[in-house]
Amino acid sequence: MIRCERWSFLFLLMLISGCAHIAPFSPPYMPFSEKEITNLISNLKEQQESVSSFQGIGRLRYKVGDRESELSLFAVGCRPFKIRLEITHPWGKPIFHIVVDERKISALSIVDNKFFQGPLTSLNMKRFIKFDLELDSAWKIFSGRIPILPYDRADSVKAHEITLYNKRNEVVEIISFFPQNLLPRTVSFPKKGLSIMLSEFKEGDSGMYPSGIKIVDRDEDQLLDIRYTSLEFNKLIPEEIFQLNPPPDFKIIQLGYNGN
Repeated sequence: MIRCERWSFLFLLMLISGCAHIAPFSPPYMPFSEKEITNLISNLKEQQESVSSFQGIGRLRYKVGDRESELSLFAVGCRPFKIRLEITHPWGKPIFHIVVDERKISALSIVDNKFFQGPLTSLNMKRFIKFDLELDSAWKIFSGRIPILPYDRADSVKAHEITLYNKRNEVVEIISFFPQNLLPRTVSFPKKGLSIMLSEFKEGDSGMYPSGIKIVDRDEDQLLDIRYTSLEFNKLIPEEIFQLNPPPDFKIIQLGYNGN
């Protein structure tokens, strides 16, 4: 009996000692299955379609190299495609307004007293926000949604990540998801050198949405960091908000003409 107790004690001692060196087992995450890929992309598209209008107020941090600006942002958009962005100093002085619809663009630069206008086809988005974004993608990003670019094939190479390819098997877009809830975390467009990072998700009438949105241009060393304090969806927006007229003393520049 004494011998049995001795062996039991030694066994218990070895077990405790061994457990101190064994790391807890965590099964590796697997890439998404074909069905999971289809469902996730379908959910992202449904979230896009669930938003007919948005209106957001917040802060905007714009960084180019070592230069950085802290600004205030008002963004509003509705379908059929219309969007208005107003950039002001934190103390309220207006800097820049831009309005775009399906036919034309109007932009008011209060800093240098210039008013730009022209057909939608004349728009080079980098002239105004310095990022290579199509207007449809910009609308979705500012509304807290994920743009899905045209693609031919979707695959999951890494855990919690979907890669979209074109017909030439080139990577069009990479979407990663938070593992705990499968909300979108980052979106990368390798050909454009752009990445979008989403954070600080909140519950809204149209589901979860990010109140933190970062756009990073790796090639140009630029960052646009949006922090919405308020973001509302599917509210009635007056048509007048998409009208932008120049003050009498502003120089009018016609886009799409004379090399503009």
